[in-house]
Amino acid sequence: MEEQRTAPETPADLREGVRSGILDSLRHDVELRGGRTARVLVAAGVAGVVGAVGATLLVSGHPFGHHPSWHVTVFSAVWAGLLVVSFAIAFLGVRTPSLPIARSASVGLLSLGLAGICGAICPDPHFLDWWSGTAVGVTLERLGGLPLGALCFGLVATLVFAAVSAALILGDTSGPRARPGLPALFLFALLLPGVALQSFDPS
Repeated sequence: MEEQRTAPETPADLREGVRSGILDSLRHDVELRGGRTARVLVAAGVAGVVGAVGATLLVSGHPFGHHPSWHVTVFSAVWAGLLVVSFAIAFLGVRTPSLPIARSASVGLLSLGLAGICGAICPDPHFLDWWSGTAVGVTLERLGGLPLGALCFGLVATLVFAAVSAALILGDTSGPRARPGLPALFLFALLLPGVALQSFDPS
């Protein structure tokens, strides 16, 4: 009967060296991740503030004489907060198993950017004037006045911006089909301060 062979015992100093190497590697990885997270958050803050300033300048042509003095300040602060959070979510790649939060935030940010570019290129309201002259626009304004016509025009324009953004960011059809609710919620939240600021007590 053959004697059972026992594996040679690993020397204690070798075990301690492997253990120390693993711990050092984990510690280094945590430090790198912490540094990366800090850099991403700083970048998100800078991008969010710059975006909020740009968005505020975009609506600065609106006559603010009928606004209380705190309106622009409050809406700008809300905009800055929303943009910082959205950029941080997008840059950090935040997600859950069922909710692609980062991609949805990216859709909202890109849609807001497209709307801002169009607004900067064409700041005058002649797009709305064109819409008011169409058969659909005339019918809507006859039924509900200018507010209803402007609301429908805004919904159509927002749908175009959102569709382009979703096609660019969510266009990968290899994975599961993305649901529209979460990207729409991000876009709605990012557009809301500007819509509220421009719509408050219009003349």
